[in-house]
Amino acid sequence: MTSRLQRLLESLDKRDFEVLRVIERYMYRFEYVPVELIEKRSRLKPGELLKSIDKLSTLKLVKRRLGSVTGYTLTYTALDLLALANLVSRGVISRIGDRIGVGKESDVYIAETPTGDLVVVKFHREGRTSFTHLRRHRAYVARVDRVGWLRIAKLVGEREFKALLSLHREKARVPEPIAYNRHCVVQEYIPGIDLYRVKQLDEATAKKTLLEILESLRIAYLRVGIVHGDLSEYNIMITDEGEAYIIDWPQYVYREDETAESLLNRDVNYIIRFYKRRYGIGVEPDRALRYIKGEINAI
Repeated sequence: MTSRLQRLLESLDKRDFEVLRVIERYMYRFEYVPVELIEKRSRLKPGELLKSIDKLSTLKLVKRRLGSVTGYTLTYTALDLLALANLVSRGVISRIGDRIGVGKESDVYIAETPTGDLVVVKFHREGRTSFTHLRRHRAYVARVDRVGWLRIAKLVGEREFKALLSLHREKARVPEPIAYNRHCVVQEYIPGIDLYRVKQLDEATAKKTLLEILESLRIAYLRVGIVHGDLSEYNIMITDEGEAYIIDWPQYVYREDETAESLLNRDVNYIIRFYKRRYGIGVEPDRALRYIKGEINAI
């Protein structure tokens, strides 16, 4: 079955995308972009613009504000479609499939490349629940001038792509990043299951995957200079081959950050407690931390 995003993508024409791009371009200056400006920059005739705006409104891709000046702003779905159109035009993907994951700050879809391979497409949704909370807990957000929801999502998308690129090059167990556009990151598809869904692991596999997680944290800390900052069973995947991959990195902090030490301690203690509680595997947290920091070479 064709996904809703794919149907929407196929329903839009060049005129519709031009209107969306104009609105996106001027959202950094206007909360709602004046319709007169959209008409001027899109170079569409009034009748053509009205037809496109009505269509985009019906599809819930733009929101309208009436008043002395009528204006329009994008929805997250509109930004999704702009990113997808770019990725399709670049030959990164050919079709977008069903949603396979949803969280507070992202939606994850399966997609297909022109060669028929499967990839994961992750749309960042930072700020969807609480922008105040986001600014309080993410220093890189607090530094952005004239912050808007879409600007933040784009910033985080680029940030995660670059982190994954560095981590993958250093051989950490993370999905290989393939491309990004706006708030959207395309990643390697890894067959497996989220750790929180894995009710049982034999002792050898449990110990092996825990050590793989700690090894990836070590690589992140020593070679890339970052701390994950929000590690849990919800952003770790156990592959069909029994390997552990950390699949979510947008909230990382640099090793020199004033919060890095406490966040690293939290990450390590949390995942060790989880493995002890769920699988009965014990590792000394202090020794694990010393290993991650390079003070010892084995746990």
